[in-house]
Amino acid sequence: MTRSPGRRNVSVSPGREARYPARMQFRRIRLPLRGGDMAGIAFGPDRPPDLVFLHATGFNARTYAPLLAPLGAQFAIVALDQRGHGLSTLPADPAKLDRWDIYVADAVEALAQLRGGARAPVLCGHSMGGAVALMAGARTPACTRALVLLDPVLAPFAFALAARLPGGPQRLRRVIPIAAAALRRRASFPSEEAVLQAYRGRGAFRAWPEEFLQSYVADGFAAALEGGVTLRCAPAWEAATFSGQRHFAAGALSRVKAPTLILRAEVGSTMRITPDAARRRKRDLEIETVSGGTHFFPMEDRSIVRSRLISALERSG
Repeated sequence: MTRSPGRRNVSVSPGREARYPARMQFRRIRLPLRGGDMAGIAFGPDRPPDLVFLHATGFNARTYAPLLAPLGAQFAIVALDQRGHGLSTLPADPAKLDRWDIYVADAVEALAQLRGGARAPVLCGHSMGGAVALMAGARTPACTRALVLLDPVLAPFAFALAARLPGGPQRLRRVIPIAAAALRRRASFPSEEAVLQAYRGRGAFRAWPEEFLQSYVADGFAAALEGGVTLRCAPAWEAATFSGQRHFAAGALSRVKAPTLILRAEVGSTMRITPDAARRRKRDLEIETVSGGTHFFPMEDRSIVRSRLISALERSG
């Protein structure tokens, strides 16, 4: 293992992923946090990152390689596997997850390690990752110089209040359709190819280009001892993330100082507060609705996301 200059405690795997075409090659990194390591992938120059990316619930950093890899020609890019996802080895006990504060603490600590003494990066996240990025930027303003949030999960305060009632997360786990579906999710398959066949063109993956689906499966499943492959993000952890809503991410808009852009899906958005309500909390907030875009527009129309990321990097550079 080698260590990157300018970053403390960041281990970098030598070489590149041979299975990937040259345009999507990356380096693997590992960051020691409390009780385990946070894993990630890096594109572009081996230096403190210009951009750090946080994935959505149930996915992993490598899912977004087709989106992020081309940016490595100009910028240093890092995407992280959040706790309980991908190749990260941090403890993930569903019984202890009733809010996303642990994800936020992980992000702040990881950003400090990645940054070293260099300038703070642009921080981007999709869905849950967007909410975590927002809360991290509000908690520790020095961790980012700008935020780009891709259809972040922002619910009204009443939702957080309901989650804070006794037994709230457990009740939500049963009644929120996506949480209940996560608990029923099939965890084991005979092979990665069987996973691809089961997911291709169905459900959340219905409109995904093949390279995104392959990228997700590559780090979303691990070889099982009894043969076949199994989900790295356990269904119970995914369900606990969906239902652990005691944090009220939208409230962080009032505290975040960095320039912030929200790209919002036109169809099925997880931004459940109105743009006007969001702007009342942060007057200089930029909000753009992706015409025709679903919650998965980062996969379905990557060009608009890349364009906005490049603009954020150049404006804040």
